[in-house]
Amino acid sequence: MSESTREPHRNRRHRPAEAALVLADGEVFEGEAIGATPSNGVASGEVVFNTVLSGYQEVITDPSYAGQIITFTVSHLGNYGVSPDDNESRRPFCRGVVVRDLARRRSNWRAEDDLDGLLRTHGVPGITGIDTRRLTRHLRERGAMRVGVFSGPAAERPVDELLAKAPKQAASKG
Repeated sequence: MSESTREPHRNRRHRPAEAALVLADGEVFEGEAIGATPSNGVASGEVVFNTVLSGYQEVITDPSYAGQIITFTVSHLGNYGVSPDDNESRRPFCRGVVVRDLARRRSNWRAEDDLDGLLRTHGVPGITGIDTRRLTRHLRERGAMRVGVFSGPAAERPVDELLAKAPKQAASKG
């Protein structure tokens, strides 16, 4: 297939950028950045998890997740892409997205973009390549807490510097 006939998402050639998810209790998860890179290199909010197997676009565009960083527990996400018809609102209200394995190709005939493209378009940062099951167990044991998603040059700092800049908030039970 020639370069000019490939789908636009296949023409994206970028080296994966480092990212780090830093929890308020000091736990750190390293991965790759997806979506947008915040201007200061960090997005913060309360981390929550969602166990849906499908409907990720609906979750991301659900206004009830405003100010939160959503962790998807399913191991592979994004394979059917995104379509404006599936939005719950005009844009995502979450502050970030955490996934185990982001599909780099969309496979649904209705898809107009991929999940990474949706996040970039709306300025939502994310991280992929972390063990979301481990993160979920950690949250169940320690309770809800604030996190920072560091990406771009901000994620390349030593871990002790990331911890120093991590959002501070005691864990709550519930």
